[in-house]
Amino acid sequence: MLLFRACVPGRPVQCLPEPSAKTACAFEKNRARGKRSLPQSPNRDARLRGELLLPGIWISAVSLSLAGCAYLPKDSKPAIPIAPPTIAATVASVAPEAVSVTAEWPQNFWWRGLECPELDQVMHLALTSNPDLRATLDRVHQAWAMAAGARSRYLPSGEVRPWLANSVFGVWGFPGSSFFGPFGANSFFFWDIIPLFTSYHVDLWGEDRARVRAAVGEARAEESEVAVARLLLGATVARRYVRLAAAEEELRLARRRESIAGELLSLSRVRGSRGVDSLFPVHTAEERLEAARQDVAGLARECQTVRNEIARLAGQGPDWGRALAVSEASFPRRFPLPERIPFDLLGHRPDVAVACWRAQAAANQLKVAKTAFFPNLNLVAWLGFQTLNFPTIFLNPALPLMYMAGPAITLPIFQGGRLTAQLETVAEEYHIAVERYNSVLLSAVQQVADSLAYWQEAAKDLEAQERAVKAAQANVDLSRRLFASGLNVRQDVLEMQYRLAEEETRLSARHAQHVDSAVGLLVALGGGFEPASIPEWPHKGL
Repeated sequence: MLLFRACVPGRPVQCLPEPSAKTACAFEKNRARGKRSLPQSPNRDARLRGELLLPGIWISAVSLSLAGCAYLPKDSKPAIPIAPPTIAATVASVAPEAVSVTAEWPQNFWWRGLECPELDQVMHLALTSNPDLRATLDRVHQAWAMAAGARSRYLPSGEVRPWLANSVFGVWGFPGSSFFGPFGANSFFFWDIIPLFTSYHVDLWGEDRARVRAAVGEARAEESEVAVARLLLGATVARRYVRLAAAEEELRLARRRESIAGELLSLSRVRGSRGVDSLFPVHTAEERLEAARQDVAGLARECQTVRNEIARLAGQGPDWGRALAVSEASFPRRFPLPERIPFDLLGHRPDVAVACWRAQAAANQLKVAKTAFFPNLNLVAWLGFQTLNFPTIFLNPALPLMYMAGPAITLPIFQGGRLTAQLETVAEEYHIAVERYNSVLLSAVQQVADSLAYWQEAAKDLEAQERAVKAAQANVDLSRRLFASGLNVRQDVLEMQYRLAEEETRLSARHAQHVDSAVGLLVALGGGFEPASIPEWPHKGL
């Protein structure tokens, strides 16, 4: 570091000895002849060689200062972000009769498309009371605070340092180490007081700008992380609520099967005791009754555990979950698809935005690492006192006053490979960030394709199960008409009702799978995420 320093005029730094009478006389004679030099000495040639060598040393030092930068290696394997993959053929493969197309992308409050007011209330409570989501918001505030700290490098810094220290000037046993003349070979205690210190970093190579951009990129990434957390939390709450509604419906149907199985068991026992039937219908009815009871117990336990999970996600206790109202919501059977899925996926997926912002921040960190190979300039100034006698500071403060103001230049000429290793480390971090972005983008496209396939299959299964329920209902109606005409028995009617309850249980499960697939598709499309700004990829020259 080259440091230029100024002191108070009139205060000598070193005391030179007085010249002898012979030397003074020779100097006066030479000055009278128009010569400004001291008398000749036997070591004149050595002094001339030293005088010729000294300018060469200074020229070399100045040349190194002007070209004072370390060797900047080239990138060995530049990372390349992939283009957004298209899935137009995948979307076109969805059967037209199974999907409708809309020009609008899913909105921010995507769960309102499920048409369930109770779910809307639970979702609002979860998005405002979940502690994990609040912690994610705190990380966003922390990231922006760090960005503000990085921006402070644009402004000069000043501070007051209440520093009072004594330092030794001169070393015992080495005469003239710090002072000459009669004070040589002595040591003195200097009292240093430097209460004011200020500095300003001159951003010659864009280092400070790159640091600020990297910090802003991290803050933007944290904002997108909040969107990811909100989306995952909302999807989990919606899916668990849909499962709770299905479990409550299945519990109601299981209790109906239990009642029908109990009535079938009573009739079978009566018919067996009178010798009308064998004991096979009795054992079959007992088996169905026990299976229905097990289903009732298992579904009741599942309903309670799902209620507890929803309460936890909403930031509430188990008692709140017990009182949670679950209505038989009329979930729509088909959800419209946006018509621009292959083109707008990049800007509507929060996890893709996170990876993109982090890659941009890593690119700016790489630029910061490259600026370390160039000279660094700081404007430094300090003001304080230095004296041999401490009371002088109070008796005559102007006498021991000292100050320094000027540039401080750092030349990274010889660093022993430290800068190169640091650059390679940051470059690899950038490459990792770009490859992570590529992986996230491919995963996003895969999730959309998988969600489309699962959604289409769930819609087909739901339609098939609806036809099965209609057939079972027709059998129940037919058996009732036959029983009313005396062509059938009560046991046949109960048998058809039991099968209808089984088919309705399967229909409830298929309906829940269909709604779950719709939620998964909405989440895969980003859940209405609208980024405040989309980052641009840095230039190749970074």
